[in-house]
Formats: sequence, structure tokens, C-alpha cells
Amino acid sequence: MICRLPEIGDKDILHAYVQEHYDGNEKGISASLGLAASEYADWVETIQRNALVGDTSWGKSLLYLCFDNGKLIGLLSIRYDLPEALTKKYGHIGYGVKPSERNKGYATTMLRYALSVCRDKGMDKVILGCYKDNVASAKTIQKNGGVLIEENDNYNEGIISQYYMIKL
Repeated sequence: MICRLPEIGDKDILHAYVQEHYDGNEKGISASLGLAASEYADWVETIQRNALVGDTSWGKSLLYLCFDNGKLIGLLSIRYDLPEALTKKYGHIGYGVKPSERNKGYATTMLRYALSVCRDKGMDKVILGCYKDNVASAKTIQKNGGVLIEENDNYNEGIISQYYMIKL
């Protein structure tokens, strides 16, 4: 698997990625930092700026496109400079795999890669969250050493979120 920052030339493959989610009646695109609602060139500029200098609210972060055999599989967000208050709500790592590529082990591989990046950035632990009913994501986190540390209704939507810690 190859993971890299998005580029201007990725517009068509990312449009197809978003469309596949919409075709499957998914409203949100995990780990996309607002891709579907943004002007593409502005989105790429934001991602590249966040990697270099960061954002005043979120700190430095990486948003990678993940490819296998030249095909876009998913998106991986690594928020390694996240303030503590946001860590408890959003976590250090987010990932999403396009619907046609799920249940093939890609999320586990993507998370393993993100953990290596976090280690390289000097982190000794990460927090990850997922909705309680997202059993596949919980299993992915647990396969990578995640231990459940909290459950709550973080978004006040009546949907329970689970938070896991992985020691690096």
C-alpha cells in the first residue's frame, strides 16, 4: 500500500471515491476533512498547508490517499499535533475505506501505517474513536492494540461513541 498527500491531479479519482460513498447512501466521507463540500483546489491547499505549518485549532496533520496496485482504497487522517480537548472528541487517527474495498483488511493496514507515522512523530500513545455500532472499525482498532477507555454520547445525537487508546 502506498500512502501520500493529495495532489491537484487527483481530482477525478477523489470525485469517483466520493460518488461511490453517495451511491451507497453514505452521507459522510470518513477522514476527508470536508472534501465533498469544498472547492477541490482549496481542499488540496488546506491539506498541504496542514502538513507543513498546521492549523491554529487542529495543529499539524496529515491526510493521505491510500492506494493498492494504483487504485485508491481509502483516506487516512493523522492528527499528530491535536490539542488535548480535540483529542478526546475526535482522536488522533481517522480512516475510511471505499465501500467496494471493505472487508479486505485495508483499514487494518492503514491504521498500522498511521501508528508508525505517529511513532516517528514522537508520540507514545494515540486515541481513536468510532461509533459503538461500527463493529468493523472497533475490530480494526483492537487488532492494532486498541483498548477501550471510554464510551459516551460525544455529539449529543443519541449515538454512542467508543474511544480506544493504543500505546506506541
